[in-house]
Amino acid sequence: MDLDKDRRDRRRLPGPLKDMLAGVEHHRAGRLDRAEIFYQRALRKAPNNPDALHLLGVIANDRGRPERAIQLIGRALTMLPHSADVHMNLGNALRAAGRLTDAVDNYRRSVALKPDFAAAHCNLGLALVDQEMFAPAEESCRRAISLDSALAPAYQNLAKALRGLRRPNEAEAAYRQALALNPEDGEVWSELGTLLAASDAFDQALLCHRRALELRPGDALVHHALGTTLYRMHDAAAAAERFRHAVALTPDFAVGWVSLGRTLRALGRFGEAVQCFRRAIELNPRLADAHRNLVTTGQFAADQVEMDRLQKLLEAPDLAPMERVAAGFALGKLFDDADWFDEAFVRFAEANSLFREIRALAGDQFDADRLRETVNTLIETFTPEALRQPTPWGTASELPVFIVGMPRSGTSLVEQIAASHSLVYGAGELKEIGRIASALTSTSEDRTAFRTVDSATARSLGEAHLQRLKRLGTCAARVIDKLPDNIFKLGVIAALFPGARIIFCHRDARDTCLSNYFQLFTDGNLFSYDLVDCGLRARETARLAAHWQRVLPLRTMEIGYERLVKDLEEESRRLIEFLGLDWEPACLDFHRTERLVATASTWQVRQPLYSRSVARWRHYQSHIGPLLAILDPI
Repeated sequence: MDLDKDRRDRRRLPGPLKDMLAGVEHHRAGRLDRAEIFYQRALRKAPNNPDALHLLGVIANDRGRPERAIQLIGRALTMLPHSADVHMNLGNALRAAGRLTDAVDNYRRSVALKPDFAAAHCNLGLALVDQEMFAPAEESCRRAISLDSALAPAYQNLAKALRGLRRPNEAEAAYRQALALNPEDGEVWSELGTLLAASDAFDQALLCHRRALELRPGDALVHHALGTTLYRMHDAAAAAERFRHAVALTPDFAVGWVSLGRTLRALGRFGEAVQCFRRAIELNPRLADAHRNLVTTGQFAADQVEMDRLQKLLEAPDLAPMERVAAGFALGKLFDDADWFDEAFVRFAEANSLFREIRALAGDQFDADRLRETVNTLIETFTPEALRQPTPWGTASELPVFIVGMPRSGTSLVEQIAASHSLVYGAGELKEIGRIASALTSTSEDRTAFRTVDSATARSLGEAHLQRLKRLGTCAARVIDKLPDNIFKLGVIAALFPGARIIFCHRDARDTCLSNYFQLFTDGNLFSYDLVDCGLRARETARLAAHWQRVLPLRTMEIGYERLVKDLEEESRRLIEFLGLDWEPACLDFHRTERLVATASTWQVRQPLYSRSVARWRHYQSHIGPLLAILDPI
């Protein structure tokens, strides 16, 4: 290359063009300050130079100034309306500003102008993920990959879409492909760690998070992701420390403040939690999840200021669907606390309807027929005769205790009372039993399939689970898993742990269903977003519980919520006796017990026992006719 000739040619170029070329050279090398100087110089010489406006806007967006970027790139677009690049970069700025609908429109315009524009398809996929439109997001990302198989961000965005579609194995494969293309991407390592943690693959998750921290030690998002995994691991103190580090690195990180507040609330530190949620709202008044978490601290009944904020937020036409759902549940909770029952029901009904639509688009719907078939299969398979003969690989350890029933039937309260005993550890809602069942047989409801299971494999899985319980409970004599849906796995539990104890919780089904309907769950419980589905789920759960209580060869007991509220001491003593332990008065002061409570009942179980949740359904009797009709046979 003749460098002298190149310099002579540049000197003969018009001033603005020469400045633009120099700016682009610096821009490509990552020298943004120098690039900006040359772009501004070009703009002074030609005030309407669209390329200078466009690239100055790109730099503004890279520096976290999306509104300025929108202004600059928007001006460029008036002169370059058919530029796919300008439309894509305007989409990037709009997405950064939270204007997702406008961002998607610009990305779509970009790919319409240039159908083989892989980067635009990739970014369109990400914006659709932000809107929880996971199926079209997957389509856009796969289109980007088909155009450029070496585009690592397309695999990362595909993984995000697949996570939203509840296809974790495919998401993991996409993340690993992104890392194969760019193994130094700390953000992808962090997201992969979060994905693995969601499946309780904590050892692998922590390795990913540590690698992410090595690559991006000053990234608040990376610290936040590790905090989320630590929270899942029940290490609340370490999680809080990590969240504090995240907001120290980025003080305007609103989501980080919400996560810190949620962790402090789970630890019973409600005053500090409230401060965190309020800080998040100050930083981002449109962050509906911050509002929802604020009102669940139990301290804001009839707070007119918060009601007005949420009303205004719900009136915003561009509010993202999940933000609208969260705001609706939050406002419904405030109205319910204020005894404005008609207004509360309207808000809950709207929020439930919208969330049900969102989940349906992601392919998640409650299937009442499938539930009924599952219960029928369990009842037909696990007969007294089938359960009489023990499996050769069961362990007689008395460590495991399982609390089962319908969600919101008092399971958290019973666990909190028991965990107030010095020899009992409440592990919350664990997921291992379902995974063990799947590992033993593809049809975990089929007891006969266990006869063909390799004994060594089954024994190894059971022993590994016991070891995890021992690590969680350290010196505890009993460790409680209160995942309510383990009621569908009691046949597996009986085979694995014939020494286990089972506690069946029940509550007036009308109150249980309404409580589910008023709760936005972080995962699962698809039945809870429709009152009829709630009733069907309650009916089938009651039918299955009655069967297990007749046939299980395990030690079982039943605790009714209403009876527990009426006579706390008698029922608590009965509970501790069932666990085979000596009575301790601390069990009556369960609300003073300091432990992580990560369920929706985190505030309730730290209050002295109250009766206002008994017969709560009567306040909503005029709204729940279809539910009452479903429950009539119970």
